[in-house]
Amino acid sequence: MRTFHEYGKYDALGLATLIKKGEVSPYELLIEAKARLSEVNPKLNAVISESDSLAKMLIKNLDKNSPFCGVPFLVKDLMLPFKGIPMSNGSLAMKNYIPAENSRMANKLNSAGLITFGKTTTSELGASSLVNTAAFGETLNPWDITKNSGGSSGGSSVVVATRVVPMAYSSDGGGSIRLPASYCGIFGFKPSKGINQYEDMSKAWGGAVVSHVSSFSVRDSAAYLDVVSGKTVKKSYSISKPIEDSYLSTITDNIKGLKIALITDAPTKTFVHEECIKAATVAAKYCETLGHHVEQSNWNFDGRELMRAFLTVVFSFTNRDVNNMAKLLRINVRKMNIELNTRFMSIVGSGISQEEINKSLDIWSQATQKISALHKEYDVILTPTVATEPLESNALDPNIFEKLLMQVLVSTGLGKTIMNKNFLETLIDKSLYQTPFTPIANMTGQPAMSVPLYWDQNGLAHGAHFMADNGHDRLLFTLAKQLENHYPWREKVPKPNCF
Repeated sequence: MRTFHEYGKYDALGLATLIKKGEVSPYELLIEAKARLSEVNPKLNAVISESDSLAKMLIKNLDKNSPFCGVPFLVKDLMLPFKGIPMSNGSLAMKNYIPAENSRMANKLNSAGLITFGKTTTSELGASSLVNTAAFGETLNPWDITKNSGGSSGGSSVVVATRVVPMAYSSDGGGSIRLPASYCGIFGFKPSKGINQYEDMSKAWGGAVVSHVSSFSVRDSAAYLDVVSGKTVKKSYSISKPIEDSYLSTITDNIKGLKIALITDAPTKTFVHEECIKAATVAAKYCETLGHHVEQSNWNFDGRELMRAFLTVVFSFTNRDVNNMAKLLRINVRKMNIELNTRFMSIVGSGISQEEINKSLDIWSQATQKISALHKEYDVILTPTVATEPLESNALDPNIFEKLLMQVLVSTGLGKTIMNKNFLETLIDKSLYQTPFTPIANMTGQPAMSVPLYWDQNGLAHGAHFMADNGHDRLLFTLAKQLENHYPWREKVPKPNCF
């Protein structure tokens, strides 16, 4: 068996190739992954449960022709039912909930050859951009344990960054793959809306949520999209002879002359940290070196109006999520053990009318058209991924006064009456200042990615964010692969003394 150090150098496709050649067994890889997890998890808190019985069953029934044959895998514990495996959604209320059946997505992951052996941390219902829950505590950044991993796919990003697994299932409703990918120094891709044929969350947050994987290699991300897009169904999968028109097969390093818009101003007109801006400008210089044309540009829509519309939909759908969770648990919503922030969002969301939701979704559609017009001039839009350095776990917590006010608004039911422009404007400055860039692609449905190209003098990672027009996922993969080849990040792994 290869040494532990060598295991971490292989991406998922690389490990699958070793298994298919008989150079290593799935059991050996699982042992290696679990050994790494035993070192990482006590310090960073990225995995909340392990499932040895599921892993053993998957290895026993492994299809040697599957694309990710025998690759150790971890999944975000959010709205992804695996039969007999706890699914908490990051909540104390569901900490002991055990699904009775697999979801379609779980079945697809199993048939792809992935050996799922545990669940990763997330914020409660995925509603926060930091992972710090009452149920499981905080998930820490592997580059600096005084900081948070970012959320809501924080646990998945950490296990990839520390090479416990080469890729992990994640989901993204406003940047939940890309934000922690930026903080943790890995590749985070959000595909175009509707590509995943097995999506379990396609209606979540008004259609803003998609699932994918967090990874450290671009080709793993592309190959995974092939699997869930249905392109490899009933066809043999070979790296040497890729499926025609698959995402993996269309990746090439031979691309030049892309026209790229560099926008470093937040569409919300909020502050952007200088290191985040530097991450985008470094990426711009790399793109120019590779033969692409980069020029400064500006947003062509009202960013604060768009974010007000985003928050309106998120609050309303959080209320639906909370009520659905209560029905699933067969418990009164008021008795359900959920966090104050979640309950407050639910109460506020209960007062939002369908007309207000429709108006907000119309604003999303208008922004989609405007950005599509921008893409007629530019192939790619480049921004910082986030507007802040990695934050501490309590950075977004309400202060004492705000907590008291929230408790009053919840207990009296008055929270359902406070949704208005001033309230939303305050929330944008208080809660969305960290993430002014990433939610755009969720509302428009376009593909976007965070690429790890810059670490600051303190050793903190800062991602560069790229967006392409709807359906142009292959273009982003190709650009990402070109950047990966010429400015590789694979060897950028946090050392154990960092955590």
